[in-house]
Amino acid sequence: MLTCREVIARLADLSCRNLAPEEMRENKRHLAACRSCAAYRRTYRATVDLAREAYRAPESGRTELPEALIGGILAAARTRLSVLSPRTLHLVHLLSGIAAGPLLAFCLR
Repeated sequence: MLTCREVIARLADLSCRNLAPEEMRENKRHLAACRSCAAYRRTYRATVDLAREAYRAPESGRTELPEALIGGILAAARTRLSVLSPRTLHLVHLLSGIAAGPLLAFCLR
């Protein structure tokens, strides 16, 4: 069984379906049994959805970021994050969530 830290560390890969089928099942089992991780995942998804909404093209004709650019940024982040210790990676996720708050507040005002 996965620990909460392992599930949280894999949220990006889980959301993008970048895990092996057995890893997906393990993560989903944990999320179904752990209310804390399920709540964290809901806030994670909300943050991602709000960030996407902020970059969505309004009716005025602005365009969205190219998928290749988004994929490149995510790939670079995964490569850099893969060398971090689990404790450091958990801290990065925590700080990212904290940093997203003011950004979302700014975008939603």
